[in-house]
Amino acid sequence: MKVNVKIIICFLILSALTTNACADVLFPGTRGMERCVKIVNLDEFPEIVLVGHITGPVIQCENPYIISSDECLTKFYKGNDLTIYAIDKDYLDAKGLENIDLETDPNLYSYEVEINPELDIVNEEDPLIREDIEYSIAGFSEDKLIIYTSRKVSKYNDVTPDRIETFEYPDIPGIKLTIKENASCAEDNTSALEDDLSTDEGTVQEVEKVKDEGILDSIIRFLKGLFNAK
Repeated sequence: MKVNVKIIICFLILSALTTNACADVLFPGTRGMERCVKIVNLDEFPEIVLVGHITGPVIQCENPYIISSDECLTKFYKGNDLTIYAIDKDYLDAKGLENIDLETDPNLYSYEVEINPELDIVNEEDPLIREDIEYSIAGFSEDKLIIYTSRKVSKYNDVTPDRIETFEYPDIPGIKLTIKENASCAEDNTSALEDDLSTDEGTVQEVEKVKDEGILDSIIRFLKGLFNAK
């Protein structure tokens, strides 16, 4: 019985290793194709910072990482997932990226990248060798960052000329162009509370001043009464 258990354990370990190894092996008749995905209109949203967050079995790179318009997105390994978070710049500066829980913070807007931003698999006879994809920020809706493909350039290894495709801005009802109204809610509430306290303190001081003036007037009237009596 013990021998059988050992055999089963060894089989499971071998299966797991084989599965991971096969995940990086191409099927016969296929090959890899390069891809670069960039978010190109960050300058239109200077009040936010985009942060890429990778989850998955193999992560050997900076994570999370700040996204810039001139660098290709990465999720490091094809079995990983990549989520992009839009964070208010002032909020990020105040808290620090290391203190923000990207998956639970209600002040963030997220977008899940559905394609592999670095490569794809094509048939060997397919002349497509590279895709340069431009993502653009459309805005924000509820807790979602709205990103769409605005331009794609496909390159080939034969006489086929580069194919350039452009795509229209999505028509999404209620889309917002800023996240300022929702970011840093806690800080805004704290500031409002401090303002209320300051106002209350000022009101108390004014009341006390009125009370002091009332007592002084009473004393003056009392003294005048004494002198008049004489």
